[in-house]
Amino acid sequence: MPGPGDTLLLAGPSGSGKTEVALNLALSLLRTTSVPVTLADLDVVKPYFRLRDMLPLVPEDDRKRLHVIEPERRLLHVDVPTFPPTLHASLSATDRVKIVDVGGDAIGVGAVAQFRETIGNGRHALYVVVNTLRPGMNTAAGLKEMLARIRAGARLDLTGLVANTNLQAETSAQEVQAGYDAVKALGDSEGLPVVAVVVSPEYADKVVPLLSPEAARLATVLHMFNRVLDTVGSQTEF
Repeated sequence: MPGPGDTLLLAGPSGSGKTEVALNLALSLLRTTSVPVTLADLDVVKPYFRLRDMLPLVPEDDRKRLHVIEPERRLLHVDVPTFPPTLHASLSATDRVKIVDVGGDAIGVGAVAQFRETIGNGRHALYVVVNTLRPGMNTAAGLKEMLARIRAGARLDLTGLVANTNLQAETSAQEVQAGYDAVKALGDSEGLPVVAVVVSPEYADKVVPLLSPEAARLATVLHMFNRVLDTVGSQTEF
C-alpha cells in the first residue's frame, strides 16, 4: 500500500484504461486510508477521454477530498503539454500520495520525463496498463514495442504491468485469461510482474471463477467511468 511521499505513475497506450485505473486507485486510497491524495493529469495526447473529463462523474464528497492537478481552465482542451507552474512542488510533496496519469506514446510519456528528477528523488513506481484487445496490442511484438516506447520516453524504471483486457460488457473469461497470459509473457520476458488483472462489475461474477488460479488471485474490480454515470466504488490495491 503506498504511503505519504510515494508517487505512482500509470502509463499505457490509448484505450488501455490507465485513466480509469488511476482514478479508481485514488478513490480507493481516499476511502481506505487517511493519507491525502493528489491526482495529476499529465495525459497530453488523448483529447477524447481524459481524467479531466471523468472528474464530474465522481461523487462530490470524494471530489472535495481529492487534490487534482490539471491545466488551467482556459487550456483544458488544448492538446499541448500545459502544466501548472506549481507541478514540481506538488510532485515533491511528502505528506501525500501522488498518482500521475500519463500518455502512452512517445509524446505522452515524454511529458513526464521533464519531471523525472523531481519524481526520482522520492519513492515512485511506474505501472503500464495493457488491453490486449486494442489495435497493435494483440501480438508479442506489438506489446514489446509499446513497452520499449514507454520505457524510453519516460526515462524511469518500470515497476509492473496491469492486465486490463476487455471489450466492455461483452468481455468473456477466455478474453481476460488470454490477455493475462499475453501480459504475463511480456512481463516474464522483461522482468516485470503483473500486479493486477482488471475486471468490471458488469462481468466480474461470470469471469473471475473461470480464470486460472494465478489470474483470479490478481483480479481487481474497477468501475468504468466511461460507462458508469452515477456512483463509484472500488477496492483497488496495488
